Amino acid sequence: MPIETYESYQSWDFSSDILPERSILYSLEPIGVGTPLVESLNSYLIRLASIHKTNVWDFIHNYIAPLFFLNQLPKRLSQKDAVDSVMWQLHRELDILMRPDAEFWLDKTKHVSQVVRVLEILTGRKDIRYLTLLPWQTWRISFNNIFNTEQPWCVACYQEWRYSNTPVYQPLLWALETVTVCPYHQRYLQLYCLYCRLSQPFFKRHGSEGKCFYCGAWLGRFVDLPSYSQTIGQKFDLELWFAQAVGKLLAATPELDKNSLIQDTQVTSPRRKPTLKQFLRWCYRLEISPVQGLSLLGIKSSNTSTVTNRT
Repeated sequence: MPIETYESYQSWDFSSDILPERSILYSLEPIGVGTPLVESLNSYLIRLASIHKTNVWDFIHNYIAPLFFLNQLPKRLSQKDAVDSVMWQLHRELDILMRPDAEFWLDKTKHVSQVVRVLEILTGRKDIRYLTLLPWQTWRISFNNIFNTEQPWCVACYQEWRYSNTPVYQPLLWALETVTVCPYHQRYLQLYCLYCRLSQPFFKRHGSEGKCFYCGAWLGRFVDLPSYSQTIGQKFDLELWFAQAVGKLLAATPELDKNSLIQDTQVTSPRRKPTLKQFLRWCYRLEISPVQGLSLLGIKSSNTSTVTNRT
């Protein structure tokens, strides 16, 4: 047979693919990183425990706590002494990891950083820090008393997620005291169960997201649109703008985390830093986005005193 009549076939590559590094736990993807409704860390913990068929208490006890206290052990301990020391610290300090407040899980502290580090080790993910305010720690803004004490929620968001069969979760946006309105449905966030009239704890040790911690009732419902803004007026418009502005900050956080201008913290003293609400009012009056406002604070430290004085 002439060579010209031979049919050519694609060669096979027998080299083995490089397998990615395996994680200890399922590498659950956080919801909404890079969007206004990015998931909060406490919500992620609840979903992570659920997907491993356990409750949050057992998940923290068996997975988080041992690694959380590991770096506190003295060096050069024998294996037995190390195990005994870990068990002693677990009995003494495990309650620390079950605190229910938002500040404990979401703030920009060393403690939150340590929890994030443990979860990164367990899941192999590198985006868990964006479920907290850790990326905001170098911003020239004061974040004192920034969190809600109970968990508000948007009844329309819950209902939409349930109806579309998507995960029901708690966005980081809802944990912030400045946010009182859902930026999507333009309605005030709900504070009490419509059935038992009790407020919801920020961190649930048991139960399902979207259901009342006390009576088990579903917390979502269909709402009538258009929104409240047509009847409530200027105060609502400002609160809606605040919610939308904070949402923009959360959406931009992964990119801002790499921005040297935002991270420059020279000169500014803590007492001169504006609060988040003061900063947002300043941006509102200047008709600029909060991301632009952060850039101005990063470029000119003297602007911080202007923000504080004008609010």
